[in-house]
Amino acid sequence: MGLPLPDGAHTTATAVKMARLLDLRSMSAACLLLLSLSITLLPPAAGAGATAALVTTKCDNGTYYAANSTYQSNVRLLLASLAANASRSPYPAGFATAAVGASPDTVWGLGICRGDTVGADCGSCLALAPEVAFNKCQGVKDVTVFYDRCVLRYSFRDFLTSPDNGQVQDRGISEVTVLSNAGWFDTLVARLVGALADWAAFNTTARYAVGTMSSEPAGFPATDKSVVHRIFGLVQCTPDQSPAACRRCLQALVDEIPTVFNGTVGGRILAVWCYLRFETHEFFDTAPMLNLVAPPPPSPAAAEQTGGDGTRRRKYAGTVSAIVLGVAVVLLSISAFVLWRNGRARLSYQEDDDHDASSLLFDLATLRRATDDFAEENKLGHGGFGAVYKGLLPDGRQIAVKRMDKASGQGLKELRNELLLVAKLRHNNLAKLLGVCLQGQEKLLVYDYLPNRSLDTFLFAEAEKRLLLDWETRYRIIYGTARGLVYLHEDSQIKIIHRDLKASNILLDDDMSPKISDFGLARLFNGDKTTTITSQVVGTLGYMAPEYAVLGHLSVKLDVYSFGVLILEIVTGRRNTDMSESASDESGSLLTYVWDHWLKGTTLDTVDPSMDCRVPEAEVLKCIHLALLCVQENPADRPSMLDVLVMLHDQTSSFAAPSKPAFAYGVLSSVRSWDSVSGETGTKRGPVATLLSCNEMSVSEFQPR
Repeated sequence: MGLPLPDGAHTTATAVKMARLLDLRSMSAACLLLLSLSITLLPPAAGAGATAALVTTKCDNGTYYAANSTYQSNVRLLLASLAANASRSPYPAGFATAAVGASPDTVWGLGICRGDTVGADCGSCLALAPEVAFNKCQGVKDVTVFYDRCVLRYSFRDFLTSPDNGQVQDRGISEVTVLSNAGWFDTLVARLVGALADWAAFNTTARYAVGTMSSEPAGFPATDKSVVHRIFGLVQCTPDQSPAACRRCLQALVDEIPTVFNGTVGGRILAVWCYLRFETHEFFDTAPMLNLVAPPPPSPAAAEQTGGDGTRRRKYAGTVSAIVLGVAVVLLSISAFVLWRNGRARLSYQEDDDHDASSLLFDLATLRRATDDFAEENKLGHGGFGAVYKGLLPDGRQIAVKRMDKASGQGLKELRNELLLVAKLRHNNLAKLLGVCLQGQEKLLVYDYLPNRSLDTFLFAEAEKRLLLDWETRYRIIYGTARGLVYLHEDSQIKIIHRDLKASNILLDDDMSPKISDFGLARLFNGDKTTTITSQVVGTLGYMAPEYAVLGHLSVKLDVYSFGVLILEIVTGRRNTDMSESASDESGSLLTYVWDHWLKGTTLDTVDPSMDCRVPEAEVLKCIHLALLCVQENPADRPSMLDVLVMLHDQTSSFAAPSKPAFAYGVLSSVRSWDSVSGETGTKRGPVATLLSCNEMSVSEFQPR
C-alpha cells in the first residue's frame, strides 16, 4: 500500500534528504513529472472535492520564478504529492506536508481538507490547485489557494517549521444581511465558535469541530427574528498542532469577530494553520458535535455597563486571564523549587510557546477525585515508574495517571526527563503528556487516556484480541512508529534516543494508530551530537543492541535495533524472548527463528497465523527484510530511521541483503542476575558481575558471524 510523506515540521536538511531519497528509490523524476502533469490536466474525480468552489487566492507577493525552471518542476511534483498523500493519509486523512528539491529551488508545501472532506474527495479538491498555480498565479513563488473544502499553500520559504497564522489570511462575508442587534449576535457567534475551538483542540485528533446554537428569539428585535433561528459554526486547525497551540490560534480569530463582521449573519476567516466559518444555514456534511442553546440576552443596564460590543467585558476577561496565568507560573516555580530542595536535583521547566504554564500543573485533590482515590478497579497496569490509573476530569476528559511508587528504582531523573519533553515534543505518533502533580510525597504524571492501551495487550493476547490486528493495522503501526522515531532522531527541537522501545511502550488510540510512550529512560542530546558512551545501561532485555548492552555505546542505532525487533514481533505475533521449537536449544530467540526461515526461503512461514491468509506477501516480505537490516550486529550496517521510512514507501523492495542478526543474549539461565529497575519482567539497570561468571570475574562471550 502507498503511504504519505511524514507530516510535521521538518528541518530543511531532512526535507531535502527525504525528497532526494524519494527521487532515487521510489521513481524517476520523469515519472513524477508525468504524475503531476496528469493531475493538472485530467478532470477531477467525482465527489465533494470535485465540486469544491474556489474562494480566493493569495499570489501577489513579489517573488517569481521563470517558466520551465527547476522551481516550477518542483512545484508540480509537490502539488502531485500533496494531493495524493492527503487523500490517503491515516494520520489523519485530509492533511499532508512535504518538501521537494534541493536549495536554492526547494519548495515547501501544505495541504489540508475540511474535516468532512476525506479520501478521494480530499484528493480531488487539492488536485484543482495546479489550475490556479499555473494560470492566475503563474510564476509566483509563494501561493495560497482557498477552496471551500480545502486549503493549499506552497512557498520558497520553509514556513512549516515556524507556523504563523497571520502570514496569509482571507476575511469574507457570505451574507450581507446586518442585524440591528449586532453586538448580541456577535456575542453568540463568539460563544459558539469558542466552544467549538475547545472541542477541536482538546477532544479530537483531527482538530476539527462543527456545531450549532439555537438562538433566543427574545434577544432580537422583531425584524431579526425571521432571519436568525439557528447559527452553524465550523473551526479547524492543522492536526499536527498541540491542543494549546490550536486553541490559541483559533482564539486569535474569535477575537476578530466583532471587528470583522459587526452583526452580519455569515462570514469566514480563512488562514493556513487554522480558520473558522459561521452561517445561519447548514453548510457542512457531518453531524454537529455540539448543540448549544443561546443564553438569555443581557438587560439594557448590563449592556450599557459592558458596552454594546463587549469591549469592556473582553478587557476584564483578558485581565483575569493574565492574573490566572501569572499565579500558575508562580505555582510552577514554587513546585520546581520544592522538588529541587527535597530531591537534591534541579528540575528545570522551560516555558514553550506551545503550552500555557497553567496546563502543566494538576491539583492532587482533582486527580484523586478523577481516579476515585486511585481505586483498584481504575488501575490500568504497573510499570517501572509505578501504577497507572484511569481517570475522568470534571470537564469530561479521560486521562491516564502514572503514580510513582515510593519503592520504585526510577525517580527524579526519569521524572525530569518526562517533564522536559512536555515542552519539547509534539507529534501525532508520540503519547501526549498533559502535566504533572507534585504535592506532598506524591509524584504523578498525567497523560491522555488511550482506550486501546498498549500494543502488547493485543499482539500477545488470546486469539480473539489478536484478530483485531489485521495486516493493514499492523502495517499502520509499523509505519506510525517509524514516523515517531524519525521525529525524535531528526526533526524535534532536541535530539532524543528513546532507549526503551518495545511493544508495551507503543500505545494505541481509538483508530489503532501508534503513540510512542514512556520517555523516562530517554537520552537527550544538544546540537548535532547523537552518540556517546555511557556506564549506565538501561532498557529491556531482548530489545537492546549488543554494542550498547555490552560496551555502553549509545547512538540512534540503538532505537533502530529495537525497532527491528518490534517489527518481527508485529509480523510473527511472537515475543522476542519466546523459545522457538524449530530453533536450536542454544539460541532459540525470535531473531534466530526468523533468520533460519530467511535462509531457507520460507520466510512467510513466520507470519502470525491469526492474520488473514490473504496478506500482501510482497509487503510482508519487505517488512521482514527491513527488520533484518535493522537488527544487524554492526551499527554502521543498520539504516537510519529516515532511511527506514523511505524504504517503507519504496514499492520495489530492492534493499541490500541483510547480514546475520546479532545474538548478544542467547538463552541464559542467569538472566535474573540483572539488577531490575522495575517490576516489569526484563527491565533492568545493568548487568552485575555474576551474569556470565561463577567466580565474579567479568566474562563476555560472542557467537561468531
